[in-house]
Amino acid sequence: MPMQRVVAASLLIALASGAARAGEQCPQKDVAWPAETTVRAIEQAAPDAPLARPARPRKVLVYGRVRTHPESVPCCFCAVEVLGRKTGAFEAVASSDPEVFSPESLEKFDAVVMNNTHEPSPMLPSNFNALGEAEKAAAREREEILKKSLLDFVAGGKGIVGIHGAVAGVRWPECMEMIGGVYGGHFTDTVWVKPEEPAYPLCAPLNGQSFQVHDEIYIFKEPYSRQKQRILLAIDLDKTKDPGTRDDKDYAVSWVRRYGKGRVFYCSLGHTASVYCTPQVLQHYLAGIQFAIGDLEADATPR
Repeated sequence: MPMQRVVAASLLIALASGAARAGEQCPQKDVAWPAETTVRAIEQAAPDAPLARPARPRKVLVYGRVRTHPESVPCCFCAVEVLGRKTGAFEAVASSDPEVFSPESLEKFDAVVMNNTHEPSPMLPSNFNALGEAEKAAAREREEILKKSLLDFVAGGKGIVGIHGAVAGVRWPECMEMIGGVYGGHFTDTVWVKPEEPAYPLCAPLNGQSFQVHDEIYIFKEPYSRQKQRILLAIDLDKTKDPGTRDDKDYAVSWVRRYGKGRVFYCSLGHTASVYCTPQVLQHYLAGIQFAIGDLEADATPR
């Protein structure tokens, strides 16, 4: 059986078993998988071992809808599944159904990965615009319950990971405050990315070395602030031409922060398929997810 089908089958088993336990509808329409060549490249680029031993079996929800980033979302679904399975750090369960954010569903997860959730209301049904007025009103009421459920989940001691478009398009101030920034524009180029603190637990696997990627690079606006979060990666301006979009030359790429008792990791890399096939990026994603879960200890105090 081709590798793509083997990996996809393992993910669908996880989806089906998770849905059966939680009484959820098993999502199928929008949970897509990248081409087999991309799956192979992701498999090869992913690390072989976790950065920290899991304290117990861990489960991570990966939420996204293909329509928001047609290339990125399938690659991210695949990359997170591969990272968890290959390293044994966690089990990934993918979904495009907002009902996975219900309190009874979230309670079985250790962290949530927001996979390029680049849409104004990621917790409304995908067919919202086709609903009648009464159904729309009911969906809006349900949305408020699901949004509060996610905020409570993280504030109560769990974790959230934002990948690329998770800060773009969303009109939900409380979520953007939790994650730590809002999309304020971008440029697309080949850039060098550097760890700001080479010895920091989430940066140490990079051995203090910059790495090169071709991607859509985000510029952030409030609530982004170095006084509110700890910056991990940034554009290496010694090797990359300054795009000239920030007077302060603050081109952050990833960070961590605390939200209540919970842990937040965000990384803006993840628009192009090639990013998910870059070993340094996957190593950093693994570090961020293990931090969000609570297995990789790190001080999130802003510097």
